[in-house]
Formats: sequence, structure tokens, C-alpha cells
Amino acid sequence: MKRTAAALLLGTTLAVSAIAATAVPAPAFAGAPASAPVVYGQPHIEAVLTDALAAQIRLGEMRLELDGRALELRAPQGTEGLAVQNLHYSAAQGRFAAEVVATGPAGAPAARLPVSGRAYGVVQVPMLVQRALPGEPIGPEDITWQEMRADQTGSDIVAGEAQLLGQVPRRVLAPGQPIRLRDLQSPRIIDKGAIVTITLVTGTMSLSAQGKALQDGGKGDVIRVVNTQSNRIVEATVAGINHVAVAKPGAALN
Repeated sequence: MKRTAAALLLGTTLAVSAIAATAVPAPAFAGAPASAPVVYGQPHIEAVLTDALAAQIRLGEMRLELDGRALELRAPQGTEGLAVQNLHYSAAQGRFAAEVVATGPAGAPAARLPVSGRAYGVVQVPMLVQRALPGEPIGPEDITWQEMRADQTGSDIVAGEAQLLGQVPRRVLAPGQPIRLRDLQSPRIIDKGAIVTITLVTGTMSLSAQGKALQDGGKGDVIRVVNTQSNRIVEATVAGINHVAVAKPGAALN
């Protein structure tokens, strides 16, 4: 895991919890003298912190970055394991501070180690391998997967390959960057000025009329069309090549 040397800056909005249960047993060393200390290395410390922070970070796979290098906790013989106490976590900053405690008999602390660092969840999101230009359909070969902090994703970020395949960018999209849904559109299958068939289908009837597209559109887009017989302008959903559908009876067919 990556380690940083950043100082801990936590405000008054921190989530606070005390973890008293032993999470990591004491390491055993064959032939060690009775007076030799029990040494917990960084993997032990990271493991017990990961367990303690799991209640705070519920989205994505956790990434833990400790301040300082080669942390270790030395405790006297008879230590039963590690626990985390006085855990403070700021979701806004992704920062934490805590004490890792080596517990003795009956859970009494035998040694303490102050720790701090960053903790956050990550998810895999699809991104582009290379720059994509407007109007160019996106294919499987254009997609790669990269980690992104879970708290930085949202409903407007493309989360799955199905949301990308076959779509075209509305603007130039850079590689290796999260893609927003609003920057994509369906491939254009109706050109502005094209003659289109306007249909209305209900449970009891099916009607059609000729119209003219006043906007470009891809499948599923809502565009403005004019009925060439009545000159009425309505909004219709692009259903296919030069085919649009209206939902309200009489909206465009008279």
C-alpha cells in the first residue's frame, strides 16, 4: 500500500468510534526468549485498521495509506493481539487518526501506537484508451478500466461498458478520464431536414403521417418535427431510421 508523509488535519466533524475487540492475534516466534518483545509489523497494523475502518467505508474496495514508513508496535510477552481505539475518521477528507493497541490479559492495553493516514473506497470505471472525437462511435477496443475513488463517482458518471458501447461523444473526450453521461449521445439516425414517418400506436389503433425533422437525432432522442400536411410542430421520440413516434393522440397526425 502507498504511504504518505502528510500531516493529519481533522476538524470537529469527524466520525468517532472505539474498537475494543482484538482483531489480530499476537505473532508467535519459535525459540524467542521469554523477555523478548512481541513485534507487530506494518502488515499487522494495516490489517487491524482495515477491519476497523470497514464500518466507515462501505462503498468500493478499501485503499489504506499510512503516514510514516515501516511502522511497528513492540509489546511485552503475553500480548494477546491488536485492537484499534480512539478512531477518528473524516469522510469529507478521507483522513483518519487512531491508536493501535496491543492488548494483554483481559484486554488491558500493553502498548500503544498512534497512527494516521488516508482511507477511501475505490471502484473500477470504464474510461477511454485514446481521445474520442464527436460523432465517432465507441467500441470495445476503445475502453479500458481504471480505479476511481468511490466518493467521487455519481449518477452522472458512466459506470458500465453498456453505457458506452455504440455511443458517440458530444464533444472531444480525453483518455483516462471519467466520462459523464451528458457527454454521450446515440448515433445520429435522423438528419435535420429529413422526411420522416410519424407514427402513433395505442392499444386500439395505429396511425401514421409524413413529417419533416427540425433537428438531428439518435435513437431515443426527443426531437421537434413538423407534420407536412397540417404544419403542426410537435416533439417526437426517434424510434428508428427516419422514424419517430408520438405518444399523444392527435398531436401530430391531424
